[in-house]
Amino acid sequence: MMSLGPVVFDLVTNLTETESKTASSFAKHEVVGVAPVYESMGDDESTFTLTGVIHPEHFGGLGTLATLEAARAASIPLPLMRGDFTPLGWVLIQGITNQSGYLDHKGVGREVQFTVELIRVGSPGIGMASSILRLFQ
Repeated sequence: MMSLGPVVFDLVTNLTETESKTASSFAKHEVVGVAPVYESMGDDESTFTLTGVIHPEHFGGLGTLATLEAARAASIPLPLMRGDFTPLGWVLIQGITNQSGYLDHKGVGREVQFTVELIRVGSPGIGMASSILRLFQ
């Protein structure tokens, strides 16, 4: 369905919804006697939101959330790719939200809903290569 760096969202880590937002930036120039003139400054921030659910008791998936959290904490840019192999660019994980329901006797949710907030960034420099590759181990 989709991959984010080393994480492939599939039956175990099931994405239920994706959302993307793109924007453009403009500089406003006031001109006397006429409407303002707007100059394009290029792309503004683009964001993605991935929403999904895991069922750890039956399929596992908690390790996937731990991998995403490690990438967020390390501020490592990750490639985002749709399931039809369309590259969506490089992103940083801004935040991860988890909501556990139907807790078992260990306090682990039988159903864990998650949301991953992403922001598009430029391609990382060669200096980031070792950090990015470390996530795939």
